[in-house]
Amino acid sequence: MADGSDEPVDGEIVAEPDLSQLLEIARISQSAGVVASSIELRRLDEGEILTFDIMTEPTVEEPAADVREVERIHFVYREGRAFGRAAPYNVLCDREDFPRKIGHLCSGESGCRAAPCLALGGIQPIYERAGIEAIMTRLRDFLRDAKTGTLMMDGWEPVPFGVGQKLRMGQIEPSVFQEHALANPGAGSAVGVAINFDDDERKQVSVFSQILQPHDVIKALGHHNGNFGGERHAIPWVFVWREPSAVERDPLFETWRAGGELLEGMKAIGVDAAFVSTILQLRKNDVDFRCHRPPLGGKAMVVIIGVWRPAPIMSAFFGYSDDPAARSLELRAFLISQDLDKDILDADTRIETIVGDYPPRPSLMRWVAGVDPLPPVALLGHGALGSAIHDNLARSGMEDVLVWDKDRIHPHNLTRHSARTKDIYANKADQAKRLADALWRDEGQSAAVRDDIATARIDELKGRTEGRLVIDASADEQVRLRMDELRGSADATIVRTEMFHQGRLGMTFVSPPGGPTMSDMMLATIGLAPDDPDVAAWLKYEDRHPLGPDPLLYGFGCTSMTVHLPKHAVEQHASVACTAILGDRSEAGILLNPLDERLRPTGSRWVPMEAFTVLRPPSADEWQIRVSPSAIAAMAAERTAVLPAETGGYLYGSWDPTRRVITVIHASSLPPGSEATETRLELGKAGGTLAERRLTRLSRGRVYLCGTWHSHPDGSAHMSGRDDRAMTAHAERDAPDLRPTLMIIVAQDDIQAHLRLP
Repeated sequence: MADGSDEPVDGEIVAEPDLSQLLEIARISQSAGVVASSIELRRLDEGEILTFDIMTEPTVEEPAADVREVERIHFVYREGRAFGRAAPYNVLCDREDFPRKIGHLCSGESGCRAAPCLALGGIQPIYERAGIEAIMTRLRDFLRDAKTGTLMMDGWEPVPFGVGQKLRMGQIEPSVFQEHALANPGAGSAVGVAINFDDDERKQVSVFSQILQPHDVIKALGHHNGNFGGERHAIPWVFVWREPSAVERDPLFETWRAGGELLEGMKAIGVDAAFVSTILQLRKNDVDFRCHRPPLGGKAMVVIIGVWRPAPIMSAFFGYSDDPAARSLELRAFLISQDLDKDILDADTRIETIVGDYPPRPSLMRWVAGVDPLPPVALLGHGALGSAIHDNLARSGMEDVLVWDKDRIHPHNLTRHSARTKDIYANKADQAKRLADALWRDEGQSAAVRDDIATARIDELKGRTEGRLVIDASADEQVRLRMDELRGSADATIVRTEMFHQGRLGMTFVSPPGGPTMSDMMLATIGLAPDDPDVAAWLKYEDRHPLGPDPLLYGFGCTSMTVHLPKHAVEQHASVACTAILGDRSEAGILLNPLDERLRPTGSRWVPMEAFTVLRPPSADEWQIRVSPSAIAAMAAERTAVLPAETGGYLYGSWDPTRRVITVIHASSLPPGSEATETRLELGKAGGTLAERRLTRLSRGRVYLCGTWHSHPDGSAHMSGRDDRAMTAHAERDAPDLRPTLMIIVAQDDIQAHLRLP
């Protein structure tokens, strides 16, 4: 939004508007409150002006401001914006005495027309989405709220910049200055140091928040200039404010372009004496304001002015103090520059308004991303997927990360990794630390561990990850098993993410404290094959390619066991994984992200996964029998359905003799050919049900027969004599294959696992 210095002038009335202009005039004439007969479109040398009268809403009580029943408005179009094709470049109120103490007015030169601020982000985006009527609605709302005194109901809106102001990009932390002024109401001024670049390649200023004593400024300038080889990029800043009781409603910040105008403006605000006194103190302490400015050098400083407002700055603005009292201080910063042979306070000193961006900090990134703070993170693996996740999280406000990876970056890694050419042969964890440190500057913590996760002692793994969200992006089977160890010994939330099927299937497992292990969820995912075509396709592919991906050959006979996959496919999986990492991690589950044959997303889906039930066989209590919730539910339902008769079936899953774990994910119904009465049960052959056959076929041998189960209509789940004899017979058949014999018995309020080892 522009300021009111763009005064409408008389111009030639457009007698024959084109079709676009006619349509726009028709829309405005039909807009509520517009006096259609008052509309005039005039052509100027530099554009067009549309003028019209609009009736304001009547008020029940006396108006809070002198907004009249009918106000005359000018829509100014110039600098490429044409009437009927774009939003106004500027909106002006015609009356010279239009009230100025209402807020939501753009800054401008003294005596200029009032320029309402109709949208903080400009009105062109609104026009593009909803047309001229959206602008008219904003105008009517502004006039109504100004009339009723409710413009500031949501907080004080900072005075927008005027279009005539010369702007300089810069960084500043407003909360520091607001809180300092509130804590020091009588001080009136403070000093510090900023860095200014005035080269053609970049023109920017960064204001350091540290408040110094005047006698320390010269030392700080020398210190910072030393970082630039002696070039004088460090300049002083001066902050001035009045006591909090001096509350102002006027916009006050005008379009100051020269030193004389700035000093007059400071006098109107009441901070001129404090400013001049502070400049004298700096000069007494040998500050000469000299700086690097091609070609001959010059002088410069930053001036920050604080004005107390009747209400805190709107909460929609980031970076201001959380203290409402301090947040009521509106700030405006200026870069003042002068030639080397002139005084910094001369009337012709150049003034540039600093667009005060908040520095790149995790808190800013969280606010922009709209995410909650992450706990400290331990990222295991910084390969293609891990580096994409690291970059996403770092840019989403993660502020404490430990990256663990022993590998180095090779040239071919640049295809899918966040690394650059200069990082080749560097350790991946070290590269991650450099990236985070560069992004966060001095706020945030990063650490690198270069050891092998798979061989780390469990106490070391637990110690390094304690208190952290553990994210396993290693794609390493041994590391997945280490995560199971960690799950059993630490109350950590563990997230594992990996890509399968040549990058066409992404999997992310989320396990909060007490949740299932990574192995539980991997087997449960395989168990989805009968109902999930993407899982079935992955298992079919791996069954047909048992040796894994073909090695990539490069260099002098070097190889890498990886796949042909572009970075955008990796980033799709990383993005989906980050939705789980940044979302609600209190629910355990499996997040699947399939891509089609052209690596286009087909839709991710979430599969909730409760903790598995862990049974300890009385005869082999060093073994764990881990049973999925679905298998437990199936056995209980089958038992209840046939009471008082017995029932049973077969158990499917996998077993690991090294870890002494049998995992069950499927319990079949009573197979065909079984005999079941209230006192006797003889199971038919395994594989007799359709569900068994589909599971074993589509899981491609990953899920197999692990044992039997049956119910006890009455009593406990202890083995009966008949159960013992049946188990002995099963064990004799299993012994030649060195398979354990598992029997699970389900009773009314009891479930037990019984195991015979070969």
